[in-house]
Amino acid sequence: MMNFGNLTMWLALIAICISSASYLVLNVKKNSTVARGAAHLSLFCFAILVTIASISLMYFILDHRFVYSYIARYSCRDLPLEYLISSFWAGQEGSFLLWVLLSSWLGLILISKARDMEPQVMLVYNLNNIFLMILLIKQSPFQMLSFTPVDGNGLNMLLQDPWMVIHPPVVFLGYAAFAIPFAFAVAALWRREYDRWVNAALPWTVFSFLTLGAGIFIGAYWSYKVLGWGGYWGWDPVENASLLPWLAGTALLHGMILQKVRGRLRKTNFVLAAFSFLLVIYCTFLTRSGVLADFSVHSFVELGITGWLVIFMFVFMAISIGLLVVRAKEIRSVKEAANIVSRESGFLAAIVLLSTSMVLIGLGTSAPLITRLFGNPSKVSTKFYVDTNLPVAIIVLLLLSLIPLLTWGANKVSKLAPRLIWPVTGGVVSGVVTLWNGFPGAGVFLLSLFAGAAVATNLFLSVKLIRKKTIASSAAIIHLGVGLVFVGIVSSSAYDRTQKVLLPQNILKNVMGHEMRFNGAAISTNTKGMWLHLPVSVKSGSHQFMARPDIYSERMRGGQIQRYAHPHIKRGLIRDLYLSPVEYEPGQKNAHSGSRFYLEKGKKIRFHDYELTFTGFDISGMMHRESSGSVSVGADILVSYKGGNPVKVKPVIRIGGTREETNKVKLPGPQQAYITLVKVDATAKAIGLAYEGPACAAKKDAERSCPALIAEISVKPGMSTLWLGALLILAGSTIGISRHWPK
Repeated sequence: MMNFGNLTMWLALIAICISSASYLVLNVKKNSTVARGAAHLSLFCFAILVTIASISLMYFILDHRFVYSYIARYSCRDLPLEYLISSFWAGQEGSFLLWVLLSSWLGLILISKARDMEPQVMLVYNLNNIFLMILLIKQSPFQMLSFTPVDGNGLNMLLQDPWMVIHPPVVFLGYAAFAIPFAFAVAALWRREYDRWVNAALPWTVFSFLTLGAGIFIGAYWSYKVLGWGGYWGWDPVENASLLPWLAGTALLHGMILQKVRGRLRKTNFVLAAFSFLLVIYCTFLTRSGVLADFSVHSFVELGITGWLVIFMFVFMAISIGLLVVRAKEIRSVKEAANIVSRESGFLAAIVLLSTSMVLIGLGTSAPLITRLFGNPSKVSTKFYVDTNLPVAIIVLLLLSLIPLLTWGANKVSKLAPRLIWPVTGGVVSGVVTLWNGFPGAGVFLLSLFAGAAVATNLFLSVKLIRKKTIASSAAIIHLGVGLVFVGIVSSSAYDRTQKVLLPQNILKNVMGHEMRFNGAAISTNTKGMWLHLPVSVKSGSHQFMARPDIYSERMRGGQIQRYAHPHIKRGLIRDLYLSPVEYEPGQKNAHSGSRFYLEKGKKIRFHDYELTFTGFDISGMMHRESSGSVSVGADILVSYKGGNPVKVKPVIRIGGTREETNKVKLPGPQQAYITLVKVDATAKAIGLAYEGPACAAKKDAERSCPALIAEISVKPGMSTLWLGALLILAGSTIGISRHWPK
């Protein structure tokens, strides 16, 4: 259906096609001011039209225009402002629009930076935008429903996090930026200028490395913070979809520097520039075509764009391979072998290792697609990724500890020896600390050893170069960050301790040296579901704090209840304490005054001497609205005391008017025990009850029958080191952009 949003996108497609045609003319008539003006004007119109479409979608989201299918699927009326904004890119259609928006803005900047290569660079870059626009029009966020829902489905609870506002835009900025080095590479082949393009494309390559790297690290931190499984990287295909082009871009970055300084790897850099961009398209195909829908928790279902993605990929593959084959004989290669003890050899080895890791991860990620050709599709385990990349990581860290100490050209071993004090010291310290905590296995031990060596070498160089106030410190800072990331990976994976525990309410328990007391559950609700707040008092030595994990329950469209566990993380300089709720058991919790629990229809709970079964609602009171405007709802509950015959009780809640009113109902048996109906959830067919009565008398009895929280407690050393390393990688990359950006 044609509407304002769709019309704007069609006009944007026309504008970018006009710009491309104008640049094509400009390649033939190099001095045509008319063609150049038309190219610039239409490109500017393209960016404006895409921006208008984006503003329109955002306005419709904020205005709750649920007649648009996309908005109805990913937004709702009670979402806070920041999550209404992030629902813009929560689904396929919106994320493609975000990608095009960022790409259009980068294109306006690129015009002024491409200089005399502009006609060729912008033609290739525009072709990328044309394909993105075709995908966007094919699955438009402006498709309208035949009716207008009262409310939308809302945003998945796991996406209702502040990082959702930041993470996707950063990732898609990286995706958009990787098209620029590719455009320069194709333009260089077109123009037969096989060296000059490197200077122009290098800052864009660093920018791509920075933005996509930031997206990867933000995603890892978000996963660690929210998902509750205690990890930060699960080797999911969608995670790998960002890692693969980033590894290719990292290899390209090293290749460009080597070509700029020593004139090497001319052909290789064209291949790496193509791979870094083509991997963005290929991974988009894997995660958005539906081929991995059964193997990834993040992948999207197929929405009719698979064919276009394949065409998109093969067109750019044909352009890059075709031009490289045609020009291959003209591209001069350096015949002289690099000295084995030189920075050149280190760069060459690093590029080979990064490419090897990229291929291994790519094969693992593509396993469902490859195995589909021979029968039933299947995926590889996380062990495949770890086992195949561990040797690569060890050698990379060894190089990081030695290569920065070398100079370009030949190095005398006798002059190198005094500099080895830094990696040797770092390796020895790391090795001793590792063995002190227990031998983790030969592979992990070597990884730890060389990670420590890499940290020491690059810390020394970073301090030295920063004192000289030179931006040449960027590489040392990045490499220092890489070393620290691997120190964090070794520490958090080899030496983490995890224990699944039962925490009875109000009973002190010692868990891995921490005294913990579960304080009881509290319930809060919204229009979509219910929060179960599960505070735990924790004492570690003289330090005390309150951990606040939660479990959120939400009824989905099909009627099933979806649960989300939100962990609590107590961050420390050396280690994190990670408390993830697994299950709340009302029937095993301490029955004391003020205790609350949640009960679904037909389900039983047991606690202390009672068994309760919720059989249904009594809505007869809703037929008679009182003068105050309130109505009464009752809950039919069967209660048995010490296994005796069940007795029917009916607590009632009066809803509406100026305030809610409840009645307290006595439970059968000699004890003074009461329940109160405090929550009615008609959608989930469940109720919330409050209990007042005697507490469990003995600790042994409490362990068995009191309300309890089942939680997974983890002690994770080295996490702050990992995040510090990530920040240093991004900081060094930022410095690197200013270093390489043409003045």
